[in-house]
Amino acid sequence: MKIYKKVIFTETAKQDRRLDSPEHVAYVKTRAFRVPNLIAIPVMVIAAVFGALVFSAFFALLLIPVAILAVRTGWILRKLRGHSVDQTLEGEYTVITHPSKKDE
Repeated sequence: MKIYKKVIFTETAKQDRRLDSPEHVAYVKTRAFRVPNLIAIPVMVIAAVFGALVFSAFFALLLIPVAILAVRTGWILRKLRGHSVDQTLEGEYTVITHPSKKDE
């Protein structure tokens, strides 16, 4: 960032020397830096708040599908666990013996 010194031509040389004095140059520099700082500070605060809101919105949008996927996976796993416990077959059956074992 460049800062340009404003030159003012006056009628007398005495006034010119006063404008080049260190006190006047320091006053001009502090005044020149004060206005942008007064503008920049609120802009940075607003940008930080806006960034936090945007981050929160994207995080919430990402969290919804992840939560749906987790609930669906848990539901399927619970359903599979319920079926694996009961492994008996029920039904009517007939016992057939081998013909060679009838003789015994």
